[in-house]
Amino acid sequence: MQILVLNCGGSSMKYQLLAMPAERVVAKGSIDRLFSPRAEISHQAAGREAARQPLPGATFADGIRWLVTALREEGIIAGVTDIDAIAHKLAHGGEKFQQPVLIDDEVLATITSLSSLAPVHLPPAVAGIRMCQELLPGVPQYAVFETNFHRNVPPYAYIYGLPYEWYEQYGIRKYGFHGTSHRYVAETAAGILGRELRELKLISCHLGSGTSVAAIKYGRSVDISSGLTPQSGTIMSTRPGDFDPWVFPLIMELTGMTAAAVNEVMVKKGGLLGISGLSGDMRDLEAAARAGHQRAQLAIDVFCYQVKKYIGAFAAAMNGLDVLIFTGGIGERSPAIRAGICRDFDFLGIELDEGKNEHRPRPDILSRKNAPVTILAIDTNEELMVARQVAELVGKPCTVL
Repeated sequence: MQILVLNCGGSSMKYQLLAMPAERVVAKGSIDRLFSPRAEISHQAAGREAARQPLPGATFADGIRWLVTALREEGIIAGVTDIDAIAHKLAHGGEKFQQPVLIDDEVLATITSLSSLAPVHLPPAVAGIRMCQELLPGVPQYAVFETNFHRNVPPYAYIYGLPYEWYEQYGIRKYGFHGTSHRYVAETAAGILGRELRELKLISCHLGSGTSVAAIKYGRSVDISSGLTPQSGTIMSTRPGDFDPWVFPLIMELTGMTAAAVNEVMVKKGGLLGISGLSGDMRDLEAAARAGHQRAQLAIDVFCYQVKKYIGAFAAAMNGLDVLIFTGGIGERSPAIRAGICRDFDFLGIELDEGKNEHRPRPDILSRKNAPVTILAIDTNEELMVARQVAELVGKPCTVL
């Protein structure tokens, strides 16, 4: 079967058309810097050269439309019957969705109702689902939620210090995100080390435009940096991460801004962009810091420090650490960020080999020889993990709610 996986993130869209169960990539690509004049698509069909094309101002819907047209023009698909399923990686499933589901009108309405929990991610994902209904009518669509992997986090780790009725009535609690990425790299790490996942204590750092750190003990997520929404946890590209909640009413009082206006600023103008005043893209910040831009360097320092604090806290929560994983666009590609996070962590057994860190070997073990904690940089493959889960569902009864 051929499964088209769509992964709409905060500022990018990745996709893969996979032949399952062989896990053969038929086509893959991504659109980077969406909603900006610098938006660009990178596309590669199996057996062909990768190609890049500017797509200024592209939205998620524009990207999906471009992709379906490209697949047809390249002869990869002749019509809708050549795709057996479309799988969407969605940020938030709330408490209603504990596993992947087949999307019908009721499910789509419920996903739409959860948009306030992931305002950066769910609305474009819903738009993507509707675009696929228009362009590929009749092809079954499935939703795989980032929150699913964290469903085993214990209550003492997900309950907030708020009236318990808010949890009972409105589902106000920590959920956690990037579950497909954390699951994929954890399983991959165990394979690289030739160990059983159920024997390992791992911390997975998904560092990108969106960032989260996960504590994975014996194959299960036991804590996660992000919370009710993807806005919390560590500082991110344009999102603030954790901060005193009293900032919110204070800013409203001081500025006269509405709650919606403050929310808009925090989500789109906070984070690395807010501190640096320059960019929310770590590539831009690293270049600026090298040129002496002090606020760019401050943003980088804040980012590394916050990730480091979560690593220390989660090692304590698991009573030890065997493996530290870096993944996501920043975690995979930035030696300087990995070094900044690992600096002065010797007491915990985190000892980074500078040479390996600068020039990633294969397999991607970056720790010093015989170091107590194995450090890995692993290229995540959320699309493959999503396809694996959907392939298991195709032909089986699906739980809707």
